[in-house]
Amino acid sequence: MGTLVLTGYQAGGAAPAPAPQPVRGGTLTLSILNALPHLDTNSVSQTAMTEVTQNVYERLYERDATGKVQPLLVKESSLSPDGLTLTWKLHPNIKFHDGTPFNAQAVKWNFDRKISKRQIQFNLLPFQSIDVVDDLTVRVRLTRPAPHLPSILSLGNLAMYSPRWVERVGDDAVRQGAVGTGPFILDEFRPQQIVRLKRNPNYWRQGLPHLDEIVYRVADDINTRATMLAAGDVDLARDVSIPDVHRFRTTRGIKVVEGIGSRQYTIYINTRRPIMSDVRVRQAVNYAVDKENIIRTAMLGNGVPSTAFLFGPRVNGWSDGGAYKFDQARARALLDEAGWRVGAGGIRQRDGQPLRMEFVTRRGAAAGDIEIAELVRGMLRDVGVDVRLNVHDTATLLTRMNAPGGPQVEYDLLNLGNNTFTADAEYIMLGFYRCQDAPPNGFNYSLYCSPGIDRLIESSLKARNIEGRNSIYYPQIIRAVMRDAPAIILFEVTMHAPMKENVHGVYLDPAYNSWTVKYAFKTR
Repeated sequence: MGTLVLTGYQAGGAAPAPAPQPVRGGTLTLSILNALPHLDTNSVSQTAMTEVTQNVYERLYERDATGKVQPLLVKESSLSPDGLTLTWKLHPNIKFHDGTPFNAQAVKWNFDRKISKRQIQFNLLPFQSIDVVDDLTVRVRLTRPAPHLPSILSLGNLAMYSPRWVERVGDDAVRQGAVGTGPFILDEFRPQQIVRLKRNPNYWRQGLPHLDEIVYRVADDINTRATMLAAGDVDLARDVSIPDVHRFRTTRGIKVVEGIGSRQYTIYINTRRPIMSDVRVRQAVNYAVDKENIIRTAMLGNGVPSTAFLFGPRVNGWSDGGAYKFDQARARALLDEAGWRVGAGGIRQRDGQPLRMEFVTRRGAAAGDIEIAELVRGMLRDVGVDVRLNVHDTATLLTRMNAPGGPQVEYDLLNLGNNTFTADAEYIMLGFYRCQDAPPNGFNYSLYCSPGIDRLIESSLKARNIEGRNSIYYPQIIRAVMRDAPAIILFEVTMHAPMKENVHGVYLDPAYNSWTVKYAFKTR
């Protein structure tokens, strides 16, 4: 995995000054998207939830400011020669906020609970058994080699809860509270309004945290979040518009920290629809879309064209599978070859039927989503495709896409995109690439199915090290899937965090595309 470079922009475009030494005290206030109905982070896979709760809860591993996975609650680990027995040594003298000791029994209890309740992404844990060796030693027997496991264990929904607290209050109350080992303690939570965290005076890592308090203020409107920062009501604004990002780059007293995460903008192609079942049509729509133009106009330059389906260079296991360059002539030739000839009004026809595609999108759920959809519609019209846009709200769309029995939405094209929450390619291979991963079992919204790819993925699960596994991913899997074109593969997006210039120590977790503030501090 490469090194993430965080760049701060200050008024007038000047280079950022070197970060000062940490200062103790103060309150950091953030405006965030309205996405906090509860705090039970182990039951969901949600960026906003992880971003807030990682201040209270800790995992066995976390990502540092370079994006690399580092041990957190684990002091050291060892692996047997066959790659199937893992031993963790835990840091001593750690306590949960309620005084419960953090020890090997607490680790076992948390994983047993996650697996028995079949909570989100529990199936990423290849655990055969979890045993307590002594108070600070855990032994895990694996069902298969898992060289990527530290990436999995850095997931926000594998947080360590206080067992005594959970057993005392019950699962319903866990949604409204939080008791972990982290640097901050939950002080106030009003769902979809505010989260107030106070400094943990007994935190086990010496000298941390620097701040006395962190306050998250929920603001659903994208313009409101930016206005709160501009007015000085908050120190950092999350999920603001790209025009506001550009404005803040030249606003006195404000800087923008940015980096490439794991978020890819993608338009899924429903490969089971009659028109889209032809690989020539799928390749044609890829050639017909000018990704550079979309990045320049809809995203104001904030993106890098993608060269692998659903994941990019920030993800371990990525390799360049070859981009679809903008080539209208190639797109037209492929459509001709597939039997779609230009007819009346410039729309292609075959057997008397027009080449028409249903394009499902959202509006305002992600920066540029509706603008991208409209641009793509125009680009496809240029090569003779009639595209009808159908705009859905996010909650309804996701519910219907993941409905029991499969998607309850009619679509040829679906504008959703993806995050690789583990920043490891196995997450994509086992959730998006296989036949069995069609919703609701996984997130294969392309309904893509290749028995050959499935066999290769199965063989990759036997690899004892990352190098051996990745040699199967590339060139065998990644390039083949790119040729099959199960989506219009667009770009990796640049993530931004505009904040006051006296805020320091904020960094991007490229897996969740979330901003870590638990080690932040303020000057002046």
